[in-house]
Amino acid sequence: MGCGRSSTAEYTPVSQPVGIYGWRKRCLYAFILFLMVVMIMNLALTIWILRVMNFSIDGMGQLKITPSGVKVAGEAEFVKSVYVEDIMSKENEPLFIEAARDVHIQARDENNKETASFSLEKNKATVTCDSFEIKDNNGASRLLVDKDEVIFGVDEVVYSGKATFDGSVETPSLRGPQSESLVVESESSAVKLSAPGGVFLHAPAGNIDINTADDIRLHSKYGSILLDSADIFLKNLKLSRPTGAGREYPGVHQLCMCPSGRIFLAAPSGDCRATGDICKSKR
Repeated sequence: MGCGRSSTAEYTPVSQPVGIYGWRKRCLYAFILFLMVVMIMNLALTIWILRVMNFSIDGMGQLKITPSGVKVAGEAEFVKSVYVEDIMSKENEPLFIEAARDVHIQARDENNKETASFSLEKNKATVTCDSFEIKDNNGASRLLVDKDEVIFGVDEVVYSGKATFDGSVETPSLRGPQSESLVVESESSAVKLSAPGGVFLHAPAGNIDINTADDIRLHSKYGSILLDSADIFLKNLKLSRPTGAGREYPGVHQLCMCPSGRIFLAAPSGDCRATGDICKSKR
């Protein structure tokens, strides 16, 4: 055989570099440097926000979280509804509730049904509830309004205008102003004055006029009716004129009065004479 190359080729090992080289390495280092810059900026901004907003383990800024609730040392703005159990101001400081339009305060029961509400609107305040009551600092009721009655828990109520009542009025005393007359009237019904201890009508500087289209009834269940005046006039009384001479009318009597003011009936003929027991009696 002639001379030629050997069938077994000689293997020469070639080294392969490990890692990232060239432009890829430069891009990687630049990206890592960019991330570090962003992280440092985020950390600095976070620390700045915490510093400015005054974050702490108790709350944020003027807002503090306490075991009894949330405490705000300043103004608080709510953009939506707020559900709270109690709102209190700081000691010796007023509490202001302000809204750009209206203020609505509602109370609901366990079934989420509205039981009472208080609304402040333009030139109007509306309270919706079954019973409205105002109390003083001692807890005494000063005004109570419900579906049946209105009660003033004060010694004296002064009203300078005209008051109209559809139902009854209960009061220990009813007085008019010093310079004007007191008028109690009912245009289409009756006026009834009643009291367990008696009714007293007194006008120290004027007259008492009782005008009615029907009858005037004075009734005392247990006591007497007392008219105390220097002069008492009974005008336009009907007189009994018997037609028969010497004829007596048992159903017709004379109305007589004792010096004490006691009124009694006498016989239709003769003078007004009474026994001493009648005129001596005070009742």
